[in-house]
Amino acid sequence: MHFKAFLTSFPGRLERVTSGSRVIREIDGLRFLAIFPVVIQHLSERLERNTNISFSFEAEYEWVSFLTNRGFIGVYIFFVISGFILAMPFAASALNNRPSVSLKSYFWRRITRLEPPYVILMTIVAIFLVAFGYYSFSEILPHWGASLLYLHSIIYNSWSYLNPPVWTLEIEVQFYILAPFLAMVLFRIRNNTLRRFVLVIFIGTIMTIQQVTGVLQGHLNLTILGHLQYFILGFLLADIFLVNWRDGIIKKSIFNWIGVGGFILVVFSWSWDFHFLNRVAFCIALLLVAYSAFRSTWFNKFLTLPWITAIGGMCYTIYLVHLPIIEFLIKYTKTLSFTNLFIVNFAIQFLIIVPVIFIVSVMFYLLIEKPCMHKDWPQKLRSFIKLKFTPLFGR
Repeated sequence: MHFKAFLTSFPGRLERVTSGSRVIREIDGLRFLAIFPVVIQHLSERLERNTNISFSFEAEYEWVSFLTNRGFIGVYIFFVISGFILAMPFAASALNNRPSVSLKSYFWRRITRLEPPYVILMTIVAIFLVAFGYYSFSEILPHWGASLLYLHSIIYNSWSYLNPPVWTLEIEVQFYILAPFLAMVLFRIRNNTLRRFVLVIFIGTIMTIQQVTGVLQGHLNLTILGHLQYFILGFLLADIFLVNWRDGIIKKSIFNWIGVGGFILVVFSWSWDFHFLNRVAFCIALLLVAYSAFRSTWFNKFLTLPWITAIGGMCYTIYLVHLPIIEFLIKYTKTLSFTNLFIVNFAIQFLIIVPVIFIVSVMFYLLIEKPCMHKDWPQKLRSFIKLKFTPLFGR
């Protein structure tokens, strides 16, 4: 009985604190769809790199490995979500006569919300790498500094030595800087049809320039130049959300199949070959999944389940901590071997490592990230320090 009550009540403790009027649960559901394949891919990669098992059924290994290595689709779902979230206040101001957005507040909010968890986690990882002899202090220091400044990909033309997945956060920061100015221009267009036409043309132009210039094949693919179109898809979704769904969202069962079909297309259309038509299909599929998350019935119900939205809501923490945990634990679990089937051995690693990721993520989220979601936490911290230490040093 107590366990059942825990399962029912605990997701509420994990619910995010937002600066807006309400939590958009569909967005947290999409965050779950994004973080899950990322964790799966990194676990699959580390198993393949560290195991001594000879997987005997080549077809089974290739298919399962293909499906478990689709983590990049999660990255692009995150980019669409970021485009949506960052566009919302600017679009609401332009389209729904909401108060204008202060750029000072916008940038300060990004810093106070995202920096503390990031700096703390990256510092812990740096200390760990030095303490366990992976790098010397002098070796890790410049990479730590470059990562904290979100410049590692630009300076070193490689993913961060401390925590490789944070290359995407560097791109996010680049877009945070661009977003207000893009939003002010694009959402100034008053005609709905024209504005959305311009958004679509903008996306197509970005993708064409990427294709022609070869941006996707070089080091610039680790910057916003290789990924801007996904954020603008989020702009388009925000436009639809604020204008078409202003008075409510009409759900239809057909969007269940459009959403599921879109996700299947997302899985199979993305590749490292960067064929233009594949990339177009991938972007369309991403938009279909995101759109259907709001318009569907049972697909929407799945994405808005309390545990799904709770896990999605703490995806930033999971994204930060999951790979260091996998790298640490796989050293000890890699010797486990049950049959020569890849799927069986992967499932065992999943059952051991993913619960640890979840537990550590919950602790880090509740202790570090969630408190930083409160807009006024710096003022509260300052008041607390003043209250506690002024009697000691104020005389």
